[in-house]
Amino acid sequence: MRETAGRMDTKIIEVLVFLLVVIVVASCMNVRKSETISETQVSKEQFIKKTVAILPVKAQSSLATDSLLSLRTAINNKLDAKVREKITGANIIDTKNSINLLNSKGKISVLDDVIKTYDNTGVFDKGLVDSLSSTLKSDYIVFSRLKAEKMAVGIVGKGFGASLEVIIVENAKNEIAWAGSGEFKRGGMLGFGTTENKQAAEELVNLAFEKF
Repeated sequence: MRETAGRMDTKIIEVLVFLLVVIVVASCMNVRKSETISETQVSKEQFIKKTVAILPVKAQSSLATDSLLSLRTAINNKLDAKVREKITGANIIDTKNSINLLNSKGKISVLDDVIKTYDNTGVFDKGLVDSLSSTLKSDYIVFSRLKAEKMAVGIVGKGFGASLEVIIVENAKNEIAWAGSGEFKRGGMLGFGTTENKQAAEELVNLAFEKF
């Protein structure tokens, strides 16, 4: 009898463990979305022998800068690599060199003004874009905007959600040559659902450029 009861207890424990695993796995759901914002198909030949400047990702103003610093750094690194992968035959100015050029010429505030104007109107101010392209000596500028959210409530629930919008502007026409966005969310329970910044950056950038 004791042996039978012991086997039943073991089976009950196994069932409970199985149910717990199912619940945790179900709660750690990933959501991935990719969207092309451009109305026209981009021709990659247009970038050949042109200069493309990649500007550092801009986080929405309501987010704490310090809390997203490592994520933004990871996104910048991934952006540099992805643009080089997608746009061949062009002279690429990466995020570090772009911001150093703007800083040396006192133009960093112009970048902030460009994004604010775009947020408010949906239009890139020609004078501001001309100012940036003149400093960078570029034909195209890659802008990106990050909206991110990290949540943690003890060991009960953890989650991560972010979206990244990437826009390539042709300086001469002051028009959007291409734009795409990616959204990545992960939720979990009991300590699951956390996301490393490098992984999040890779997910977001890959999704944003998925249809390039």
